[in-house]
Amino acid sequence: MPDTIRCAVIGYGPMHHFGRAHCAWIDHTSELELVGVCDIDPERAEVAKQDWPEIETWNSTAQLFAREDIDLVSIVTPHFTHCPIALEAFEAGKHVVVEKAMCLSVAEATAMIEAAEAAGKTLAVHHNRRHDGNFRRIRQLVEDGEIGRVFQIDLQAGGYGDPEHGWYTEKAKGGGLLYFWGPHAVDWVLTLAGERMTGVTGFFHKLVWDHVDIADHAKVLIRFESGCVADVTYSRINAAPRPLWRILGTEGAIVDTGAGATRGYEQVISTPPQGSVKLIRVSDRGRRREEMEVPNLDNDWHSYWQELADHLLRGAPVPVTGHDGRRTIAVFEAAERSSRSGVTEPVPYE
Repeated sequence: MPDTIRCAVIGYGPMHHFGRAHCAWIDHTSELELVGVCDIDPERAEVAKQDWPEIETWNSTAQLFAREDIDLVSIVTPHFTHCPIALEAFEAGKHVVVEKAMCLSVAEATAMIEAAEAAGKTLAVHHNRRHDGNFRRIRQLVEDGEIGRVFQIDLQAGGYGDPEHGWYTEKAKGGGLLYFWGPHAVDWVLTLAGERMTGVTGFFHKLVWDHVDIADHAKVLIRFESGCVADVTYSRINAAPRPLWRILGTEGAIVDTGAGATRGYEQVISTPPQGSVKLIRVSDRGRRREEMEVPNLDNDWHSYWQELADHLLRGAPVPVTGHDGRRTIAVFEAAERSSRSGVTEPVPYE
């Protein structure tokens, strides 16, 4: 077995600096070695070289994949490029980490999964926001039974404002409104619920922002086998946003505004606890009520990459599999079908 996994990052664009963040997390993980960065823009490749003087840079994936000593590539490029680059990487015998959203369609996700299996290589989706300190605390409280049986999960983000945001606002490139923040939200909900979906109902509105071809407002209702329902809403025309999280249980609730909880994401490796969630407990058939602020846990985003090293070097589970990523894309597709049909739609990968 090798002592380290030699890694390259594909994509070092200026938007959100995700490429730099991937480099930092890889560099921080002792058993992963950052070897180089590939970007089709020579100026961005030069920026990467300035940030990481010891690395190599390439301006085409062909140059990168010709290197037999690269074990793993992390794809940090626009959504519409994820599938073709991943297929090229598996053909070249590389392990792959792909940024969220995994790809644009279930068909693409399936092609990526099958290519990884055929090559005998790992496909991991970069849903490292499972390591957000507020989500980690919420998940702990739910799993510890602090609010009883969960029957409603509400998750909302966005606001009222021009959605202009580069390629994200071109549906053919970004996938649509849900593909911006939705991958985090749906992955959180599926992880928190931990059970089979029985149907998805979608509502999409196009009412204000005519200069882009994505929806202005999207709501997705996910029904689970137990009867629990999740409401995931992302909007660019919501003038009265609700809290980020509201989770209802038979013995209480959890409310989280999300304010400041993940400050520093993309800029730092991890952070100590930031902010808190409100825990509400009820008893005596609702006649007694207790409210408290529970501090969030660490934002341990780097743990995703240590889990990946543990998988590749010691056979531990993949931190987020291609099948996990495909479920999220399947929810998006079912929601759009439902919005057109007006009925609840099944999810093929439930």
